[in-house]
Amino acid sequence: METVNPDLNLNGVYHMRGGIERYVKTFPKGGFWKGKNYLFDRRMEQIPGNKKEQKVEAEVDSKCCLCRQKWTHYRGKFKCSQSLCGVPVIVCTSCDAQALKHPEKLTCELCKEGYRAPDVLPDLVGLKRKAEATYDETTKVDDKPVSRKKNKMVSHREHHPDRIFVARLPLTVTTSKLEGSIGHDKMKLVHWLTDKKTGAFYGSCVIEMTSCHAAKEIVEKASDIGGIKIDKKKIKISFAAKQMKDEVWPPKDYIPREFPPIGH
Repeated sequence: METVNPDLNLNGVYHMRGGIERYVKTFPKGGFWKGKNYLFDRRMEQIPGNKKEQKVEAEVDSKCCLCRQKWTHYRGKFKCSQSLCGVPVIVCTSCDAQALKHPEKLTCELCKEGYRAPDVLPDLVGLKRKAEATYDETTKVDDKPVSRKKNKMVSHREHHPDRIFVARLPLTVTTSKLEGSIGHDKMKLVHWLTDKKTGAFYGSCVIEMTSCHAAKEIVEKASDIGGIKIDKKKIKISFAAKQMKDEVWPPKDYIPREFPPIGH
């Protein structure tokens, strides 16, 4: 990624697993997160729960886009006036009237530095279809990707009648959200599957159900046209395959937790 400001010395831009909201909930003291997280809902902003507000305010280095005094609150739904930009901008209470009267003077920090947004919108639908096509080339069985040709052999493996394998989960998933979609009275325990090298959750888990009947019911429900969704994303559910005759359950690394592991 190129940047207008060379002082940033960026080596790359990365997506945070589960988003900032999950991070600050996992690390209530803040971890490496500095400042506030702006939210597009009535909460407006989010800060680590166990971090002092004075320290959070001191970390924020934002300014009113008109008078340039330090200001740390997004309010009033003001947006950058530059063409193809329109991102929210900070306006202090003293400049509210001026912003309403002269919205053309509102300019975000990036546009002030000379940044220009692309004039061609990305093909989001095409990108999504391409990603789904790539994903469909392999089918995940437990925590190992198996090609479609090999999957014919895998289909003959024995399965646990009371356990389900859940895939294509959003990284914002939690145990509570699973219970809300599958049923609190149907679930016994959730084991998040993680990458062996990083220890990071990658979107799959194994759930032990309260009975074989409950497991069969959920697998059938997930195969329906509507399926089962979490955060508006349709998830994939099948019976969990048996790994070996002397398989230990729950696994030795099992820890009951609300949020999936974020890795080392």
